[in-house]
Amino acid sequence: MKKKLSIGIIIVIGLMGLIYYQYTTSFSYQYTQGRAAETKKEYSSAVLHYRRALEKKPEDVRTLYSLGNVYSRLGGQKELAKSFLLKAVSLDGNYTQAFSLLLKLYESDGDYDSMEKVLKYADGEEAKAVFNDFLIKPPVFSQPSGNYDDDIVLTLETPEDESDYQIFYTTDGKAPNGVHGHLYDGSLYLTEGKNVVKAVCRNTNGKFGEVEKRVYRIKYKTPAEPKADPNGGKFTKKKKVTLTADDGCSIYYSWSRKSRTPDASDHKYSEPIEIPKGYHVLSAVAIDRHGKRSKVYHMGFSYYPDK
Repeated sequence: MKKKLSIGIIIVIGLMGLIYYQYTTSFSYQYTQGRAAETKKEYSSAVLHYRRALEKKPEDVRTLYSLGNVYSRLGGQKELAKSFLLKAVSLDGNYTQAFSLLLKLYESDGDYDSMEKVLKYADGEEAKAVFNDFLIKPPVFSQPSGNYDDDIVLTLETPEDESDYQIFYTTDGKAPNGVHGHLYDGSLYLTEGKNVVKAVCRNTNGKFGEVEKRVYRIKYKTPAEPKADPNGGKFTKKKKVTLTADDGCSIYYSWSRKSRTPDASDHKYSEPIEIPKGYHVLSAVAIDRHGKRSKVYHMGFSYYPDK
């Protein structure tokens, strides 16, 4: 009798142990323990329990979100956090909380490309609305980055269908979405030198978006040397010389017995000029609106009328 009783007790204890083991290794238990540890900010312990819960239900979006949330709070675990959150939103396109946290992590890295890619997982309007404060596209620049030989009139426009955005910019390389940003209210006039333009849009909630940077290196070209027609020579009859230069340039000239360098204090060319009697050197220079000077044209002209 005693022997049967002992065996019965052992069986009961074994069954209780098995039940307890099954309970402590169950999804519900591990998830609950994870929540409790997370509440106490015991994040390492929370990760352990959530991972055990995930082994039971690999596609449970609550656990995936919880792991993403905990990893986001642990130093150096941002990429792991993103991976769990990404899986959560790919399984549940209406999980706004997971979308919001994932977008915050992308935003902290300035990773707007990933934001655009994850938008495809958002099913409902509520989930898509989460993106309104994150996926704020940059302004549209009228000119690409590059090297230019003249001033640029640069215009900025809001992205398509976002006319209620405001644009802020800087031209000194500083961030436009802070105290250094200027509210855009017209075109920007860029002159010679290295121009670093950064611009960003701000939505109606006051949230700044992706910053766009363009670099414009402007170096004014030297005007071409003026051309003369005729180009020097000997003449026995009255003759006029026509001078031409690059568009936008003014020509200054002088007649002298030898070559000299004319400047803006000399004669300004406006119409064909007569060759004076005797031998003279025509000197001419082209000066553009930036004050850049061409090489000086020098050529000898002789005019001795027939007797």
